[in-house]
Amino acid sequence: MRGPLAAWRAGVRWPSVLIAALLVTVIAVVACEAAGWPFLASPMQRWLAKTLDRNVAFGDESGGRGGVRIRLLGGIRIAASRLEIGAPAWSQSPHMLLARDAQLELGYFDLWRAWRGAPLHIRELEAAELDGVLERRADGTASWQFGKKAKVDDGEQPVALPTFGQLRVADGHLTYSDEILPTAIDARFALSDGSVPASGASSASNAPGIVVRAGGAVASASAAAQAVVLAPGESGLRLNATGQYRKLPLRIDLRTAGVLGLFAQGKEADAQPLQLIATIGHADLSFQGSTTDPLHFAGLQGHFTLAGPSLAAVGDPLGITLPTTPAFSTRGTLAKEGGIWNAVFEDATIGTSRLNGAFTYDRRPKVPLLSGKIGGSRLVLADLGPAVGTPAQGEAPQAGSRTASGERVIPDKKFDLPALRAMDANVLIDIGMFDPGTTLIEPLRPVRGHLLLADGVLTIADFEGNTAQGRLVGFLQLDGRGSQALWTADMRALGVDLTRWLRLKRDAASPPYVSGKLDALVKVKGAGRSTAEILGSLAGDIRIHLREASISHLIVEASGLDIAQALGVFIKGDDALPILCNVVDLDVVNGVAQPKVFVLDTKDSTIWIDGTVSLKSEAMDLRAVVSPKDFSPLTLRTPIHVRGTLGKPTVALEPRKLAGKAGAAALLSLLNPLAAIIPFVDPGARQAAKDAAAECAALVPTNGRIAAAVRTPTTLHVPPPAMAAASSASARR
Repeated sequence: MRGPLAAWRAGVRWPSVLIAALLVTVIAVVACEAAGWPFLASPMQRWLAKTLDRNVAFGDESGGRGGVRIRLLGGIRIAASRLEIGAPAWSQSPHMLLARDAQLELGYFDLWRAWRGAPLHIRELEAAELDGVLERRADGTASWQFGKKAKVDDGEQPVALPTFGQLRVADGHLTYSDEILPTAIDARFALSDGSVPASGASSASNAPGIVVRAGGAVASASAAAQAVVLAPGESGLRLNATGQYRKLPLRIDLRTAGVLGLFAQGKEADAQPLQLIATIGHADLSFQGSTTDPLHFAGLQGHFTLAGPSLAAVGDPLGITLPTTPAFSTRGTLAKEGGIWNAVFEDATIGTSRLNGAFTYDRRPKVPLLSGKIGGSRLVLADLGPAVGTPAQGEAPQAGSRTASGERVIPDKKFDLPALRAMDANVLIDIGMFDPGTTLIEPLRPVRGHLLLADGVLTIADFEGNTAQGRLVGFLQLDGRGSQALWTADMRALGVDLTRWLRLKRDAASPPYVSGKLDALVKVKGAGRSTAEILGSLAGDIRIHLREASISHLIVEASGLDIAQALGVFIKGDDALPILCNVVDLDVVNGVAQPKVFVLDTKDSTIWIDGTVSLKSEAMDLRAVVSPKDFSPLTLRTPIHVRGTLGKPTVALEPRKLAGKAGAAALLSLLNPLAAIIPFVDPGARQAAKDAAAECAALVPTNGRIAAAVRTPTTLHVPPPAMAAASSASARR
């Protein structure tokens, strides 16, 4: 047996051994940390390769392990002469990332999240040279997705690129190609936190920074972006880029002042000053403000100016459906948080229109939503004309539009129906004046409505515009869900004062050509791929009725070809002839408008009009017959024909009746020259006039009735309720 002293000594030995072993382990770890764990280079490569599901290699240029230093405490830190992360198996690129004289730091938790499919977060990356290749294929797979559980990008959400805690690169090259957008960009940028003076400030050719080439090398040297240089001690991000974005030419000049927290995420991100000058397609943009992430424009807010040849030039690169318009310019404020953009247009000039508005664009839903309110002092119809194929003011007609004399005047530009399905909209309209673009009629002051776009159906509901002490009320709808657009219009004109509405110049002593209160109804439907096709298939009803109305006496006599009475009115002066009864009811079938009844009754004459007007061929064939009620010693009294096209109408007298009167006058002149006027004497037809007046009065309650206005269609397509609520809140701002 052991004695007590031996037992005590044995018991004390074990803790000493454990402490000694721990000390040896700590010393070994410290020594290995100091030495850079040279024997772990190969195992570390294999472990990182398995975690990222990529080939990983670091060493020297000869392929050996020289110059590799590894740190494992608190995270993985690797310093190597050469560090490479391979491209995915489907890529033809030699690598995804190749850095020289590089230092890379990765967190253990960040690597676990990357293995689970989340975007990789890199704590620190510093390199003298950097060559990177970022690719995204049409199916959504991307080279920056690591691990076997990587999530496929569908192109609907912002690109989830790797994030950085610190990034400093002296000279780099990055290739980025994206088949979903698609994008092809050539850019150079410099990035520094100012802790190390930027080198090469005197030489742009050897300037530090990162060269970005998206979609491969540019076609020529002139298309390459200019080099950028940070001055010694300067911090921030400067970027020059040229290339293509969504198949549109792009040029960008971007600057930030400071990068501390630039790559941080969530609440840790700090706002950095941002200046951006860009040309995308034919649109020019400048922005002065701040952002927490210039790569995704997160936390963006500031002031902007925007200009271009058309609003569509802005919508194309953003994937937003905007109409084709004349040249525009605007300024305002812009903010972005997450997937939501907020824009306030303080002033927008589109052609001769002057508008403003506040909008929210939300990309989070499956179908993005544009909501808000549009206002302004003036909207000119001609500035919206290009959206349906008519030229803007001062522009020549497009080839094939045929607007010259004698040719088609209805625009036949094809609608972009898929664009109606690319976005939803919920926008309130409140504009001070709507100018029809002609001096012949008075503008609408003001104009209000509610624009809704959902499921490919565009509706302007609750439309109301005031003009000449009257109102224009109703709705318009364009259904773009099928291969052809279905168009519906249900509008009313109520109590419009014709004296004020029609701007027909006359001398102060003469009465208006026509006066009274106008009530009208337009209730039609059509289908087609252009305005011309829709009008060519139009079907429905058009009615017009005048109250408390009068018409120029001279016009009535001239339309009846009453030479004697017209001459008398001309000598003594024109006067207003009260309209005793009037009914206009046009039936529209397959784009052809034909009067069910078109009658205008005065104390002097009754005017009847029949015939057809084709909106498909634009052909006209109208016949006006005037029935006099009084005696006239000299009148031709023959029907008038209006034929030709809308672009080139022709007016002629009915030849048979006129020839008969002329022949009779010639024969009577053989007996006595004065007898030649007998065929042109009209005794009037009082009884026929009474019958016509009674018939007109009987038609007023039916064919002349103007039904109450309908402000919304039976089927109203609106965005989802939650989105509609958000839209209303945005509009109230």
